[in-house]
Amino acid sequence: MIALEINTRSPKKRSSRPALEIRIHFADGSKETFVQTDVEIAESILQQTNLSHLFNQSRIILADDYSKSVFVCSQINRIDFVNDGDGFSHIPDDHADIVELSEAEFRKHVPLNHSSGLQKRRQRRRVGDFLVSFLNLRMRGGSHVYLMNEILVKLPADSQSYMQRLLSKGTLSVRLAGGGESFLNLANLIGYTVYPGVPEIPSDTWMTQPQSTYETRQ
Repeated sequence: MIALEINTRSPKKRSSRPALEIRIHFADGSKETFVQTDVEIAESILQQTNLSHLFNQSRIILADDYSKSVFVCSQINRIDFVNDGDGFSHIPDDHADIVELSEAEFRKHVPLNHSSGLQKRRQRRRVGDFLVSFLNLRMRGGSHVYLMNEILVKLPADSQSYMQRLLSKGTLSVRLAGGGESFLNLANLIGYTVYPGVPEIPSDTWMTQPQSTYETRQ
C-alpha cells in the first residue's frame, strides 16, 4: 500500500516548478495530477515507494490537509513522477535508454504514410551493434505511448526477450524527456508495434501488412 502525503506542511523550498508532480493516467482516458512543493517530502515519497512494483497492490492513496484520494491500481495505465532529477535509476540492464516521445516526434522518425522511408526488419546486424527502435504501445482505453528505445543487438536466441518483458504484465520504466520517470502498467497493455522489428520472429507469426501501408503503395 502507498500513502502519499501531498502538501501536508509548509514547504522549505519553493520554485517555479513543484519539487514533484505526480500524474496518474487511468484506463478510461482521464488523468489526475498532484503536486508536492516541499523537496524533503518529495524525496521521501520517491524513497519510500517501491516504484518497480508500483502496480503490485490493490490501491494507491494520496492525501492532503483536506482530502484523501484512493485509486485502484488495476485501472491505472501509468504514473508519471515529474521532477528535475537527471537520473534514470530503473532502466533495464540491457538498454542504453528508453524515453517517451510525443506522437509528432514519433511520426517524424516513423513516416507511416511513406513506407519507402521505413527501415526493414531484415538488416544485417552484429551482436553488440547499437540499435535504435521506435515503439507504439496501445494501452487500455485506446491511449498510446510512444517510445524511443536504444539497445545493444543480442544473439538471435535473446531477440524475443523484449517482447517477453512487455507481455509480462509487470512494470516498465520510461524516462521522461522533461525530467523524471514514467511507470507503465503492462497489465493494461493491449499490444505494441516496433519499428524496425527484429529479423527473428516466432514461427506462428502471421505475415501481413497494415492496410494503410498497402494503400500507400497502390
